Order: sequence, then C-alpha cells, then structure tokens
Amino acid sequence: MNTGITLFRIFGAMIFMSAATVNLAEAAEFDPNADWKISAYLWATGLDGTLALGPIEADLDLSFSDLVSSVDIGGSVVARRDWSANMIVGDLTYLSLSPDDAPGPLGGTISSSLKLSLLTGYYGRKWGNTDRYGALLLGARYMEMDLGMTATPSLPTDPVISMSGTPSFTDALIGGLFSTQLNEKWSMFLQGDFGVGGSNNSYSAQLMFQRKFKGGNMLDIGFRALSVDFDESLANGDLFVLDANMLGLIVGFTWD
Repeated sequence: MNTGITLFRIFGAMIFMSAATVNLAEAAEFDPNADWKISAYLWATGLDGTLALGPIEADLDLSFSDLVSSVDIGGSVVARRDWSANMIVGDLTYLSLSPDDAPGPLGGTISSSLKLSLLTGYYGRKWGNTDRYGALLLGARYMEMDLGMTATPSLPTDPVISMSGTPSFTDALIGGLFSTQLNEKWSMFLQGDFGVGGSNNSYSAQLMFQRKFKGGNMLDIGFRALSVDFDESLANGDLFVLDANMLGLIVGFTWD
C-alpha cells in the first residue's frame, strides 16, 4: 500500500540520518558488562487496508478516534541484553482487533475479527557511546494470524457466509536503531526494520521517548507502526489476503 510504504520510508530516512550523525571514526564506548532490560507495553493501534478470505473481502479504515472500539487487546513484552557493542532483542506482541462492520459489495455488512501474534528477534551491532549510538539490526519475525469474517446479506432469504483461517509466515529482517540522551532524565530512540521471505513485504517502526527514574527504570511513551502485505492459499483452497497498515500510541515501562 502506498500509504504504508511512504510512512516507513519517512521512518527509515529519520533513522538513517540520525544514525549517520554518530561519529564512526570515534572508538565505541560501551559497558562491557551484560545488562538486561525488560519492557512491557500497551499498544492502541488504528488499522487501514484490505482483508480477504475466500469470497469475502472488506476494506478496513479505522482512524485514531476509533481506537477504543476497535482494539480489544494490544500489547507487547520486550527483553533486551546489551554487552559491549552488541545487543540482542526479543519482542512478543499480541493484538486483537475488532473493526467496525464494512458494507458488502451487494448490500448487507461484513464483520471481521483479527488476532495477530508476533515474535521478533534481533541481533544488533552498535557504534557510538552509551549516550548516543546507532545500530545495525539483523533478525527474523514470525507472525501468526487468527481471522474470522462473516458476510450478512441485506435480504433475509440469502445465506450468511462465515469463513475463518489461521495463516502464518516468517520474514528475515534488516533494520536500524538510533538512541540519544536528550537531557539528564529523558532519552529518545528510533527503530525500524524491513522484512521479506514469508510475506510479500513487512515493515515495522517505532519512535519512543523514555523518562528515566532512580535505579535506571524508565517510563516509555511513543508511536509504533506495522505494515504487512501477505497472501496465501489455505489448505481448503481459500485465498487469504492481508494488506494493512497499523499505527498507534504505545505506552509502557522498562525495568533495568
């Protein structure tokens, strides 16, 4: 989708330009001791795109004002380990989306529910120093989808059509990260990736501001985006299509 590609090009340019400001000629200065961080987030996301399963297809268009009604559950848990200039990250994310009913092609309505489970892992190599650094990320993303769609016709004599499916895919990822200390208490980081292999393409990006407290724990607030373009023929022969962008507010806490 053009909107999603444009959005992630902007995120990608921001990460590249920010990371490029880190002096590559300067020797990397990071703590050689291993440091673990655990983060828990709530993610309220809007959704736009196309969802199709067999003969049922619906356009999805949920704005930021629809978030309370469209998101039943959205959250993630992230574990990160840093040592010297290396980092590994594991991210488990779950979303349960219940979009508003969409109009059917011949009248009536189409209702849908979509549950997404994502498991993402990265290895990162950093340059810079603890207060300001960039990183190259390599990893993989597994996504499993649980979809239900029901087409209710306008005429009561016509049959109701219900379809369901649980497709999944795994993408190889390449991405980048930039982190900088804004002042004594606040820091900011940008992170983004591009994936391909199991899907036609997938993108993920986030902008996060972190408020540090005594002991190193942090309050996190920002925006997260995810774009997926995926189609697959299911075991029963039905074609599943998800071509969608998700963008919304993310709030959480990090324990250091």
